[in-house]
Amino acid sequence: MPAIGALFAFNVVREDPRIALGSVAVAVALLIAAMIAVLAAWIQWMRFTFHVEGGALRAEEGIIVRKSTRLTPERIQSIDTKANLLFRVLGLVTVDIQTAGRGKEAEVSIPALTESDARELAAGLRVRHERLVSELGAEAVVDIAVMPEPQAPTTSHVWTLTTAELAVVALTSSGGLIVLAAIVPVVGALMPVVSEELPVELADALTLGPWIVILGILAVAMVGVAWIAGSVGTALQYWEFVTKRTDDELRVERGLLQRNTRSVPLDRVQAIRLVEGPLRQMIRRVTVGVDSAGLATGGEFGPTVLHPLLTAQESRRFCDLMVPGHMFPELRRVPKRARRRYVIRAIALPMLVAGVLAATMQYGWLALSIPILSSGWGLLAFTDAAWGISGDVVALRWRTFARTTALVRRRRVQSVTVSQHPLQKIAGLASVSVRVAASPMTAVFQVRHLDERDAIGIVEWVSEGVERTEKWTSVTV
Repeated sequence: MPAIGALFAFNVVREDPRIALGSVAVAVALLIAAMIAVLAAWIQWMRFTFHVEGGALRAEEGIIVRKSTRLTPERIQSIDTKANLLFRVLGLVTVDIQTAGRGKEAEVSIPALTESDARELAAGLRVRHERLVSELGAEAVVDIAVMPEPQAPTTSHVWTLTTAELAVVALTSSGGLIVLAAIVPVVGALMPVVSEELPVELADALTLGPWIVILGILAVAMVGVAWIAGSVGTALQYWEFVTKRTDDELRVERGLLQRNTRSVPLDRVQAIRLVEGPLRQMIRRVTVGVDSAGLATGGEFGPTVLHPLLTAQESRRFCDLMVPGHMFPELRRVPKRARRRYVIRAIALPMLVAGVLAATMQYGWLALSIPILSSGWGLLAFTDAAWGISGDVVALRWRTFARTTALVRRRRVQSVTVSQHPLQKIAGLASVSVRVAASPMTAVFQVRHLDERDAIGIVEWVSEGVERTEKWTSVTV
């Protein structure tokens, strides 16, 4: 094969020598760009310095413009590690140090440290933290999430992901649907061009039936490719997934091409999320994630996934062992009179789009099926919407694409908001939003169209700490 390729290239160059000159120029330009990138990375690494001084971390970086950062243990929210495939072979890690106001980006990222050096760095920060605790008291100092010292504390609980579970996680991931959402508009834009380039005789000979078959085969092929791509990406992401609870800290390790390690102090957990995507809901499996103070929010799963695949019963046991104090309340559905509002909300935009397509395209009337499907999704969202309170925990359940249940302890609630527009007021309904601190932005959990008395009861429960179960009238699931 290489000989055939070389022979083909030689014939092409002999036909037009300018192709050879252009190829050489492109190759030289790429080589120079690669050399410049390597040189810049090497200089940047050489110019990066850090040290622990008086318990505080000082880091300096930059080639032309020098940047100096000083972090005290009080500001540090978490110290995470990651290692790509090359670093794993060399026994190196990158240490990411995050603070409350930085967001998803690390305040300081220290590359190419050995594992022992990374532990020593964490130990140096821990010594300063313990000194502050002894001087100011435990209540005055916020705990920091640091990697364990070489003599790690005894692990009380460990949860892993088996090979079979990893395969299920990969096949039921939504990554393929995201890829598909990007492919479909491109194919839709190309179809008019393809139809215009068809010969008149062929276009006249073709009927609508064969075109539907062709488009159906194309759609199935796109779904298959997208599904495989998403499944492979998810499998690499959750490879050798392990969650450990050591004393009062959770450690999550995962990844093949890049091994990521995240530490989550239990006293920083703001909420637990139980997420059920459509495919995983069909097989009765949930993903457990947590929102933590100081760690940026990461979508519907929260910033940290504690386990990607558990049964409902396993998820309760998992939360009791790994994140104690979050009991599962009995959920109560929203009232039946809220059903039509969920349906109207689901079909409003699809109805508008379908009307425009039906009025402007030859086969646009087919788009009228979209509002019908959307109404079914609205009914599903109505069925899933629920809430409940038990002791010190409030549970809110809603559906966007996936069904999500959030468990929040009362002392973690930053604010609770009851909103009510005129139509809701007439029907005696209201929407409730509960916010928790998941720095740098609050995470918001919302259930729409609760009974007005139930919404007020949640506010009173948060503000007064008084349960009013006897006054709640919602239907029990």
